[in-house]
Amino acid sequence: MKPVLAATLLGVISVILLLPVANALTPRSDFGDNVSTYRLFGSKVCGDHLCKPGEWNTWINNLVSSQLKKFNTLIGIKNIPTNIKNASYDANNLPYTKGDITRISTFNMGGGQFTSFVSITNNGPLGVNHITISQTNPDVKTLKAWISPQWHSSISLYQTSFDTSKSSLTQDQTLNIVIVTDGKPAFTLDSLAAK
Repeated sequence: MKPVLAATLLGVISVILLLPVANALTPRSDFGDNVSTYRLFGSKVCGDHLCKPGEWNTWINNLVSSQLKKFNTLIGIKNIPTNIKNASYDANNLPYTKGDITRISTFNMGGGQFTSFVSITNNGPLGVNHITISQTNPDVKTLKAWISPQWHSSISLYQTSFDTSKSSLTQDQTLNIVIVTDGKPAFTLDSLAAK
């Protein structure tokens, strides 16, 4: 009986050691902003609960806003109070000032998308409230562009404009702009202007 028990135990131990380890975890293959759960047919998750209608966009905007505020604090961009009023204006009649693109860092995000960090420096004496940047590669489109929640962006096919009435880019100050494109971009600074 002992040889049969020993053979049975040896067989069971061999099978246990030779079988692959079961793993219920699967590697993540989607790194986009579309976090969802299968509990309720792909409902979005907002922090620690399922999103209510319209809550997802608000939650993401608040998240990006807080990250940009911390980033701006780290690199020394401060909001400067001004007496600029909200008003409609003709962009062709703005007082322009001098400025340069001082740095462009572009990263391939996969899936054909590129994220660029474009640094603009105001070299002129006026506080800047209007910035226009062009993307010069003809086959590349601008998908998203932002500075901070205080700057409103207007994106056309090859040109992006930023306007604000809540802050300004003062002389010798640098501002970082994030631009997402569907291919490798090239940028030119069209204008820096004061309202």
